[in-house]
Amino acid sequence: MAFENEAAPNTAERHQGRLAYIDDKFLPRNVLPPLWEKAQESSLVMRLGQRIPVSYGESVLPLSAVEPEVGQVGVGTRPQDREGHQKPVTGVAWDSTTFSPIKLAGIITVSEEFATVDPRGLNSQLRGKLASAIGRGLDLAVFHGRRPDNGDALQGIDANSYVNATTKRVYLDADTATSVKDDMIAGWELVTTAEHDVNGWAIDKLFQPKILGATDKDGKNVFGGEVDLSGAARSLLGLPVEYGKAVSGKLGAAARTNVRLFGGDWTRVLYGFADRVRIKRSTEAVITDAAGNTINLWQTNQVALMVEVTVGWKVDPEAFFALETGTPPAP
Repeated sequence: MAFENEAAPNTAERHQGRLAYIDDKFLPRNVLPPLWEKAQESSLVMRLGQRIPVSYGESVLPLSAVEPEVGQVGVGTRPQDREGHQKPVTGVAWDSTTFSPIKLAGIITVSEEFATVDPRGLNSQLRGKLASAIGRGLDLAVFHGRRPDNGDALQGIDANSYVNATTKRVYLDADTATSVKDDMIAGWELVTTAEHDVNGWAIDKLFQPKILGATDKDGKNVFGGEVDLSGAARSLLGLPVEYGKAVSGKLGAAARTNVRLFGGDWTRVLYGFADRVRIKRSTEAVITDAAGNTINLWQTNQVALMVEVTVGWKVDPEAFFALETGTPPAP
């Protein structure tokens, strides 16, 4: 239920910070902090991509279109075949590509009572949670071109693109005779045929058991070695692995896709911030909530925290392949 002047969303599943939502046993001042906090997912993009300078306006990336090459001097291998002969003249050419940043932001409100009591440190954790939300927003944008607050597609990012825009796709259920390893190598071939490198894997966390338990027709682990359930494999087929929910796209309100793995050239994922991540606090602002209601914080004794950052990225989707569940769509 929604409480008086509580900004939307304000349902039992997702709501603002109010003491009314907190069990009474949480309210005494002298309580222990939470025994655990669900691990907040760090950004896959920041681990895999390359950070570059980004401006508030359009960023231009120079590209090498033609590389200089060398040739033989003279007509043979003897000194008289080389000496005095003209050296060949080569050339070079450049191209460029452009992209522009977007702004990511979010506001959350709490009552002044909630902020003062800080039940079990929940209010104190909000700044960290908002900062982590920026990482998830960047991940979902770069991998799927979507926003985590409502799952909608981002607007105006055609020049930026995103990893899952790749046309190179391999389907796990297309051939029951192939193993996960076979499918990964098939995807690898798609990328290398397009003259790109594969230098790492991004794997959905839900796909870890499938990777660890992958066996051939004789029951042997296809990736070699003993299955170790104590930790995630950090390399597969000799290449580094990173795990994250951003691979499937299940972040925030965004729906999970069928993608379970991306492989490709992560030097083709460029990102950067035009400014630093900022968290602002206000007790006097007037905000418009998710339902379109206008709320006066001063009049209703509320506190608002706002996080924002301007971030840009550039992805070459054809430098990647996607491994997904299911079978290929009908032509």
